[in-house]
Amino acid sequence: MLRKTVLSLAAFGALAGAIFGGAGTALAAPASSGASGILDSGTHFSEPKGSQGINGDEGQCITVNIPDTGSLQHFDGTMTLWTGAGCNTGEAAVLTDSVADIPATFGAQFAHVQSIYLGDNAPPVAGASAILDSGKNFSEPQGSQGIGGNVGDVVNVNIPASGSIQFVTGTLTLYTGPGATGDHLVVTEDVKDLAALGFGHVQSIVIGAAA
Repeated sequence: MLRKTVLSLAAFGALAGAIFGGAGTALAAPASSGASGILDSGTHFSEPKGSQGINGDEGQCITVNIPDTGSLQHFDGTMTLWTGAGCNTGEAAVLTDSVADIPATFGAQFAHVQSIYLGDNAPPVAGASAILDSGKNFSEPQGSQGIGGNVGDVVNVNIPASGSIQFVTGTLTLYTGPGATGDHLVVTEDVKDLAALGFGHVQSIVIGAAA
């Protein structure tokens, strides 16, 4: 999920121009207390049905005007994606970095994000949520998986390796076997290298702490 995108100076100028100025005009991005990025209609920063520049001050609600939302190149700030209109309806997902595949990371319903709040206005989660990445240091060589639910829920891991985990909120218990079996590890914060702790192949996760 969360993956930093390295842009050439020329590419950054073109993208910044699309957001902050007219087409073909590269302008320096002003300091902002809000957020900015490029929302693409396709995954992995492709744009089969177009793209949309996202930029504004914290607290602003941006209406999405492209039909599909596959990925987002993040420049700065925090954004909350909403599946409904008005930045207060439907389901919400908070991001602070680039996301190569929004539906795979946050759920299929986020393939059609309708509004974006600049900042974090997601309701509190009665449980936990995090991003499990296949590579260490929050990289995703074999994909990533959004983890979330209520306390007691069991989540099956569907990526082949578990390299690191980035927390949003709550407590999770990682298991080496399916259905909350095998060795377990309780985590409450980011872990950059799960393999170093013996959990490089997590198969299931329980929302909350193990009994």
